[in-house]
Amino acid sequence: DSKLPSAVRNTLLELFGQIEREFENLYIENLELRREIDTLNERLAAEGQTIDGAELSKGQLKTKASHSTSQLSQKLKTTYKASTSKV
Repeated sequence: DSKLPSAVRNTLLELFGQIEREFENLYIENLELRREIDTLNERLAAEGQTIDGAELSKGQLKTKASHSTSQLSQKLKTTYKASTSKV
């Protein structure tokens, strides 16, 4: 079925599993952060305060997410290079 040697295929499956778990963790963290932002915004609104910084917060979150994504990308590249050098 697959033309890859079983050792290479198993290594790839393990790496893809790690990638999937990392994305799941990032997804869960993102959901939790969004809930926290919503809760804080609701609390501010209930206290009658303006939410002028809401857009700034979203921008900061995007910057942080972009930074995390680039770190993940670098980590994946490093792991891939290390695993292919073993093969």
